[in-house]
Amino acid sequence: MSIMHRPSDETLAAFAAGQLDEGFALVVACHIEADRKSRQRLRELQAVQGALLDAVEPVAMASGPRDAGTAAGEIPVSVAAAPTPEAGMPQVLRPYGLGPWRPIGIRIAMRRIEVPGAEARVFMLRAGPGIALPHHKHSGLEWTTILSGAYEHEYGRYASGDFDEADSEHDHTPRVDPVEGCTCIVAMTGNVLFQGWLGRLLQPLVRL
Repeated sequence: MSIMHRPSDETLAAFAAGQLDEGFALVVACHIEADRKSRQRLRELQAVQGALLDAVEPVAMASGPRDAGTAAGEIPVSVAAAPTPEAGMPQVLRPYGLGPWRPIGIRIAMRRIEVPGAEARVFMLRAGPGIALPHHKHSGLEWTTILSGAYEHEYGRYASGDFDEADSEHDHTPRVDPVEGCTCIVAMTGNVLFQGWLGRLLQPLVRL
């Protein structure tokens, strides 16, 4: 696996500090699980944050809903027994409910991921080989980690393990690998805004 696209240091630092919405944090965690370099960079950022905390006068903290043993930047795991993950699924998905695959287009399917308390909508997308998705923009954020296969668009090629961080300034036309297809996990706020006449026809039919 040759991973080329990683989260920014700002994103990793926010993840390390536990400052990300849990939906976005889950997508980042799937990338970190797959990428040794991002795991190393995360440890470096956690070390810096730890050194800064050591220099601060300690203040008593009230107990909160997160388990006291959960390190900053980690996705908390339910105390209840987690189900056995499906083959090929990231281990970090074990505490979360996965809905069934549902078709949302020709050779395109989606399954919801239940992330309680998350602002972002989290789901998996699976597209068959050679699918070209309509040209679109976003009114919010769209963070994606590729689980298998690949796609490419105006900003590069994204293969297994890669992290794609898009916002309302990005517009793209993803094209799925013609041999492998693509399966990815996505966290998104706002709406997908399809462009062009075809996009306007599709807009009422697609709800991500």
